[in-house]
Amino acid sequence: MTKGQYPSISTGLGNLTPDLWRRMMTMLNSFEQKNRDETSNRNLNKDTKPFLARIDKAKCIGDNRYKYAWTEVYLKDDNTVAVVTNGRTSTGDTDEYDYAAINLLEIANTASRGSVGVNLGSLDYPSGYNLQCLGGGYATGSSEVTPNVLPIVVMNRVGGRSVETVARYVFGNTNENDGSCNFDSVQVTDGVTEPAHESGVAKIFVDTTSGDLKVVFGDDVVKTIVTDS
Repeated sequence: MTKGQYPSISTGLGNLTPDLWRRMMTMLNSFEQKNRDETSNRNLNKDTKPFLARIDKAKCIGDNRYKYAWTEVYLKDDNTVAVVTNGRTSTGDTDEYDYAAINLLEIANTASRGSVGVNLGSLDYPSGYNLQCLGGGYATGSSEVTPNVLPIVVMNRVGGRSVETVARYVFGNTNENDGSCNFDSVQVTDGVTEPAHESGVAKIFVDTTSGDLKVVFGDDVVKTIVTDS
């Protein structure tokens, strides 16, 4: 019971009279601290220590942001993992997202920017690509996606002791960028000054003077691929 939640009891039970209940509630009101979860177990060493978890599923909660279903695992001697028997999980009474985890690096993600600096709205960002959920996969709205691989993360439990009354599970991993490499067309800027040659590199460009599609080779030889006529 948190501060401010004090029921009024009108029926007693033996020595537990309504007046005694009222006095106990008054004592709780004086003792409990504002915005503190007094129901939290003070021996939370197991829950507050980082642990390994397998990401099982992701559900979109915003632009390039997800909440993740997870299962606790342990590291075996051969550097593989196994599910902890009777271990922690994100599944509660409702579904597998009752105790979902969030990726801290996704908090700053927007529709056009990734928190690690990727400009998703840039013309240089490949068409057909997206910022993926952890493990690979993309969803919008409130859709779910099962990652292409089920990654292992270091999970932490935060909150539930002071400002928030519900504990949160968090991890911090960089999102991947992926998508289809099958393009319908190749785009270059229409009309540029002939680029300088660079050893070992061939550069295709549209010449601003002639409008022709050309290529400058690494030895500074320039050839016209097709004329603009």
